[in-house]
Amino acid sequence: MTKRHAVAAAVLAWLLPAGLLTAAPGAGATPTVAPRPSAAGDSGDVRSYWTPQRMRDAVPVDRSADGATGATGAGPTARRTTAGAQARAVVAPRSTGKLFFSDGASDYVCSGAAVNTPERNVVLTAGHCVNSGATRGLLGCRPGRYFTRFLFVPGYAGGARPYGAWTGVTALAQPDWVNQCGNYSHDQAVLTVAPLGGRRLVDVVGGNAVAWGYPQREDGVRVIGWPAEAPYDGESAQQCTGSTSAFPETGDAHLACPLNGGASGGPWFLTMTSVDVGFIWAVTSRRTTEGPPILLAWPLDRTILTLLAAVRSPAARAASPAQPAVSARGRGPLAVAAVPAVTGRGQPYRLRLRARPGTKVVVQVRRSASARWARLGAVRIPASGVVELTRAATPVGPTWFRLKQGKRVGKKAKVVVRACPLPADRSGAVVAATGCTSPTA
Repeated sequence: MTKRHAVAAAVLAWLLPAGLLTAAPGAGATPTVAPRPSAAGDSGDVRSYWTPQRMRDAVPVDRSADGATGATGAGPTARRTTAGAQARAVVAPRSTGKLFFSDGASDYVCSGAAVNTPERNVVLTAGHCVNSGATRGLLGCRPGRYFTRFLFVPGYAGGARPYGAWTGVTALAQPDWVNQCGNYSHDQAVLTVAPLGGRRLVDVVGGNAVAWGYPQREDGVRVIGWPAEAPYDGESAQQCTGSTSAFPETGDAHLACPLNGGASGGPWFLTMTSVDVGFIWAVTSRRTTEGPPILLAWPLDRTILTLLAAVRSPAARAASPAQPAVSARGRGPLAVAAVPAVTGRGQPYRLRLRARPGTKVVVQVRRSASARWARLGAVRIPASGVVELTRAATPVGPTWFRLKQGKRVGKKAKVVVRACPLPADRSGAVVAATGCTSPTA
């Protein structure tokens, strides 16, 4: 092993306290949402807690390779910038932001990004930014603990909150991060946030797509974060761009980049669809502490879908505005809506059917605007007046749906399934293994 590889194998991961949830008891199991601890406080308490002074004083928390944790100071190697490892201050995409949280009496920082989900209220970050991760004890790995007082500030710059400050409702880390010691391959987490002024997060800042199954080798990758160790002060977003490849010692994707503590959880974009949103395929997990500065992150796999589905619990949905009541007068409604209306290949979407309770409707489908309508199936409408059907997002392109009752036909809805970004390796097997959701501006 070369000296460069030997020193690069020592890595630090930045931890930020976050969550208000617990994970499933077994490693690899589907995450579950637990009741929110009363100690977390309500949105008003969290927002009032984070005064400008506390936000300035919050620091990164590093996790060393042996599992020790603590506030860090940047040594000479953390400050070193070499050829190919350049960063620059940027006006951050409004969908990205700085994440604040607490662990007892200590306050910490991370980075994160809003993602597009039906509830439009989810932030993607690193697992160690919401949960301390499992630690080794005499009887094996002890499950990690969740943090509290989450506050997500998109576009944070010099204390300014240009798109508001959004309080955390529930946080959920990958079960393998919570229960298995040092499982950095699943160092990812999601956080739901409460509405602000009656609006949802994604409606204000846009929502990024998540992309899974991509190899470690990619080109044109863009990394955003809020590093808070010297020479950075955590007051501005920093960006690195370049090509990634597999890190020999750990298998992570790695990028030459000098960002340090506080950048954890920041998005790694495959490509942007606008100045504010794009496809996220990884989040910053660790960095080397000696030798040339390198960031490390495991590409997302399909378990990100399980994590997003698990956080969409009744508690998470309660943070979204209520749907309007269904009228039962006269002939009643007859409508179908697609949620979301634009999605990515391989990502499930929902058809929300509305009709008079107790009646039967026929669901029809067609693949082009000029094609004949085909029968998809018949559904009995329950007392709520609403039925939701989940479908797989295939094939790529538009699909139209409508409801029919006798001779009566409802207004049609359209779903557009977008193809995902192509990986650097265009071989058939690699492309077939990739999948993604769709962003929304």
